[in-house]
Amino acid sequence: MFNRKDKLARRLWRFSALLAPILSLAGPAFAQAQRSDSGSDAQDARTDALMATPNLVTPTPQDNLFATTPGLEEQIPAPRFGANILLPFGWDSNPAERAQGGPTSWGTSPNGSLSLTAPIGSNLRFTASGFGEANMNFSASEANRDRLGGSARLQYVDPNNDQGFSPYAAFSPRWQYGGPDSVYQEQRQDYNFGFNKRFNLDGGFQPIKPAGDSSAATVWSFGLTAFMQIREREPRLSSDAVFVIPSVSYVISQEWNASLAVEFLGRWFERNRFGAANHDYEAMPIATLEYIVPAAVFGGEANAKLFGRPAIDLQGSHLYVWSTAPGASYGQWDLRAAMKLGWRF
Repeated sequence: MFNRKDKLARRLWRFSALLAPILSLAGPAFAQAQRSDSGSDAQDARTDALMATPNLVTPTPQDNLFATTPGLEEQIPAPRFGANILLPFGWDSNPAERAQGGPTSWGTSPNGSLSLTAPIGSNLRFTASGFGEANMNFSASEANRDRLGGSARLQYVDPNNDQGFSPYAAFSPRWQYGGPDSVYQEQRQDYNFGFNKRFNLDGGFQPIKPAGDSSAATVWSFGLTAFMQIREREPRLSSDAVFVIPSVSYVISQEWNASLAVEFLGRWFERNRFGAANHDYEAMPIATLEYIVPAAVFGGEANAKLFGRPAIDLQGSHLYVWSTAPGASYGQWDLRAAMKLGWRF
């Protein structure tokens, strides 16, 4: 006969045997619910890469992840107000961001944004921006989400050298909304502290001398962005991160240009409800090819500006996330074509 201790031990053993498969399923679900950070960061980077092309005619916001963005380190003489629209269509190999077995999907994520950039004295520039985005996957509706966000960025610029070292601080809130039972319901506030540095070269691969605005003479541009981030997030987990983003752009002709960037980051999360403090490492190369629609197609420059000086972009990226959290590592290919429109007032 078993005594009371033996019976208790058997009950605990049976309970643990029943609980094990539940935990094995809950682990990835918990990771998915808490780790939509990587997908949101990747979407921000893809959008910024479309805005960062060496296109001098389609206006874009002056807050961007990539140092090779035209005018990003340039002082401006007066405040500028701008509006932008992105109309992408493409294919995602893993919209649900699963470690394995996730669906693929065609989809679209139209994005509209407003921005205001203003000089503060001769060496500081302030940029405020806001955006709204609808993310629609035709074959993976469970991964759909709408996003709202913005940024307030204070940046040091050298009015005599747009290739100078340019430190900045930025506050970037984000809100994501999925379906009623979606893991994508979240809000976060990012505090970023970093710098941009770029090197501009002409068609002969010779350095361009420092100037307040050297973009028009630039054929090749090499840049580096690096920053530290503090992220407050609800639902938890909050985190700290370090980003390192090299980029290069090339003006092929008056209508064509290309750019390449790689976003590297490490993210360290606070302890979760089980006491684990996990961390992620991510890498995402992004390649963009752009065609600027000639003004003559619209009957002249004035009409082209009225239509937003359209450009057509082809973009490919691959995100890979290595995580210490069970079920949170995954890979994702994203291929898209996009129409880019911009206005400046």
